[in-house]
Amino acid sequence: MKTRRWAIIGAALLLVTDVMLIDVLRKDRAAALEHGRETVDGIATIILHRTDSLVDMLDRTLSGIGEAVSAYGRPPTDDDRYLHRLLMRRHAITPELAWLAMTDTEGMTRSSSRSFPAPRIDTSDREYVIPQLQHWDHGFHIGQPIISRSAGAEFVIPVSRRLVNDGGVFSGVVIAGLRSEFLQTLVDDPRPPEGMTIGLYRRDGAALACLPTRADCPDAPATLMQIVAPSQAQGPARFERVADHLILSTEHGVSAVQASDHHPLFVVVDYPERHLLAQWNANLPIFVLIALGGNVALAILGVFGFRQLARRREAMEALAESNRLLEARVRERTEALAKLANTDVLTGAHNRRWLMEEGERLFALARRHHHPLALMILDADHFKSINDRYGHASGDAVLRTLAATPATVLRTTDLFARLGGEEFGVILPATGREGAIGLGERLLSAMRDAVTEHDGQRLRFTVSIGIAVLQADDPSLEALLHRADLALYQAKASGRDRLALTDSTPS
Repeated sequence: MKTRRWAIIGAALLLVTDVMLIDVLRKDRAAALEHGRETVDGIATIILHRTDSLVDMLDRTLSGIGEAVSAYGRPPTDDDRYLHRLLMRRHAITPELAWLAMTDTEGMTRSSSRSFPAPRIDTSDREYVIPQLQHWDHGFHIGQPIISRSAGAEFVIPVSRRLVNDGGVFSGVVIAGLRSEFLQTLVDDPRPPEGMTIGLYRRDGAALACLPTRADCPDAPATLMQIVAPSQAQGPARFERVADHLILSTEHGVSAVQASDHHPLFVVVDYPERHLLAQWNANLPIFVLIALGGNVALAILGVFGFRQLARRREAMEALAESNRLLEARVRERTEALAKLANTDVLTGAHNRRWLMEEGERLFALARRHHHPLALMILDADHFKSINDRYGHASGDAVLRTLAATPATVLRTTDLFARLGGEEFGVILPATGREGAIGLGERLLSAMRDAVTEHDGQRLRFTVSIGIAVLQADDPSLEALLHRADLALYQAKASGRDRLALTDSTPS
């Protein structure tokens, strides 16, 4: 009877131990899957944010060309050297583009950044030109990827915008070819985990970029379009979805889909289980062996049951520690992804998104408590000439120096970020007119003393600063930013290497 009782106790202990081990394996697997969900969602967020920033830059480039053509007052013609030089200059400062071109109102090319005179090509039947010819309010358009013969048979993504004169009359179309390699860097830098598939698509499902190769992301399947299309029926709208199945293949895994609320684009990230659970699967035979060994040991050496239980408790503690370490890694990865979403990759400074989010909070506090608040915009003087003379690598080095220098002047409570290009923004809480001017003068002095050493060159630069101080009639942070931008133009127009300040909201 006693032997039977011990056998029952041993069997019960064996059953309980095996159930606990299975539960640990289940939780470990669930934690790995949850980590995968957070990873795909975070990577989709970063890629979508970077893509929005790139498309915004392209839209500003084409809009700037349109404004220049409107101010010029003449429609595109074959022998217009001014328009050819305009396209050449914009092409030179925008390495993301393979070419720039203009057409007349019939879609015939009239000017090009690559040759003069431009070759006569009828683009009226091109997918990226038709919407501009047929719809007066179409705006910025992203075309399907094409192989551009003028760019040496290179894959490019054409983008376009209508040209109108000061009277609002349609005068042609400006077109640009975005090098596909720049979109590719958005999906593979920083390098995602092994086995992950990432696709960047237009709203209609046309594939723009993919990791690891374009062949891995054909045009979006019907099942994917059924997910995305309803939210995009009325135009770009924010959409997020994380699922426990793959979208671009039939394998098991986790996936994320995110659509932009600024542009007709969406991102798909697939993470197959065979890669996501690779470590868990590698550990599974070990756990099975542990379970079998425990069963045999309890069956043969029942008298040593207490010792066996003690050893199992130690194993459970080790597994719990493994889970804690895994959770810590998940937290670290999540924090790293959040930092990437708010950091400018080139300079390491915060980006415009972070500045606007934090700035809105400080703006609301200043309004509520009637505290002073100032905003600065810094812009590098003659930055284009640095790029033209020393190369873009030297220009990037200058931007990194410019981003690092304010740390010697600004307070720990001040906010500093890169707005885009060679423009940087500073928000100064609890700072009025005199304090902002004094801090601005110290920033000017620090920039004059800064030296960038690159490729054997010692480069110096100056900046111009526009300052706006919060007024009672400022409706928003954007209004304050606009006034600072106007002040920056005043500083530039007054000779550069100086600051200017606006005291009131322009009527």
